[in-house]
Amino acid sequence: MKTKLITNNWKEIELGNKNYFKILGSGIKEFEGEKDYLSTESIKGTKIEKIECKIKYNNRPSRANMQPVINSIWFAKMQATLKVYAFTKNNDQEVKQYILSTGFAGIGLNKNISPDYIRLYFTTKRFNLEKDKLCTGSTQRGINNSFIIKIKILLPFLRDGTPNLKEQERIIKILEKAEKLKERGKNANDLLDEYLKSVFNEMFYNKGFEEIELGDKKICIVSGEYGSGASAINYDGKTRYIRITDITENGTLKKEKVSPSKTEEKYLLQKGDLLFARSGATVGKTYLYNSDKINYQYAGYLIRYRFNHKIIPEYIYYFTKTPLYLAWINSKQKVVAQPNINAKQYSSLKIPLPPLPLQQKFAKIVEHVEKMKEDIKKTQQNSEELFNSLTQKAFRGEL
Repeated sequence: MKTKLITNNWKEIELGNKNYFKILGSGIKEFEGEKDYLSTESIKGTKIEKIECKIKYNNRPSRANMQPVINSIWFAKMQATLKVYAFTKNNDQEVKQYILSTGFAGIGLNKNISPDYIRLYFTTKRFNLEKDKLCTGSTQRGINNSFIIKIKILLPFLRDGTPNLKEQERIIKILEKAEKLKERGKNANDLLDEYLKSVFNEMFYNKGFEEIELGDKKICIVSGEYGSGASAINYDGKTRYIRITDITENGTLKKEKVSPSKTEEKYLLQKGDLLFARSGATVGKTYLYNSDKINYQYAGYLIRYRFNHKIIPEYIYYFTKTPLYLAWINSKQKVVAQPNINAKQYSSLKIPLPPLPLQQKFAKIVEHVEKMKEDIKKTQQNSEELFNSLTQKAFRGEL
């Protein structure tokens, strides 16, 4: 069977490759009493919606003839039909409970392939388009085993040539969280924001990395609480003035634009600069300046940090979205007339310092997501479409 190298650690594997997969045939084990029969109508998406009927071994529909096993994934054979169900160690009792219809194809997996990874993969547009192309029949088109073995699955691999189970599980955690948000009806931008927070926690939280202070000169080039104090004027299209009130709760800028009455070089932002709000109800909020154009000037009550090559600004920015950071903010606020955290205090903030390649990997994910956000503005994608897009990226090794 063909194995195609996609990248240094991703390969295409055909379902007919017996080193990794087993096509499960029809026929069930004799049993006593009753079992629940799952027809293709019983499954909606990836969930059991209803039981077709109770069956006995010697008195059952002819199509009730597929035996589930642990670590197996089942999908509906019919063309243009997305119905997938997994039998794993987490629902092993269901193996004894159910008998499936011959309208399902069953795939057994070896120990280095996660059934939840394959379950998610079988929901992708990539898989279903390939399946549909291989369907045959004049009335109700479907796929048979001789064509199922030709379907290719993308898998991450270790250097020793075995499937990378740890990477599969990482992808599962990310996509399952996104899947739950999709099911709760989150809008597309909320889904992406929650997704990035989940990715950050998965990659960096509680990993035992060395801690370093935000203002440490090993990573920080410029820090300070400059503020022009100059009055604002109507926006002149040249230099935008970022005030503490311009930064929203989710770290974006409000559409309203104003200019400083005077532009000063030391207050101009460069790409990768991170601003912290130091006073008032907005204390603790952050804004990451990610433009190549140097035409933004920050105002009073904002503290700027600029970093060297040892730290990725996107990593620091998403650290400020974690419960750890928010707890630190609450502990440091000085309440006189209003909350306040000064530059010295911000500089003492301790952050984990993960290896640079790991930070760069996260920054690449952020880049992909930001591109998706731009696409959303143009296409008004809903959470269903967005989840599908995330899934496609996951199975190309882009998450």
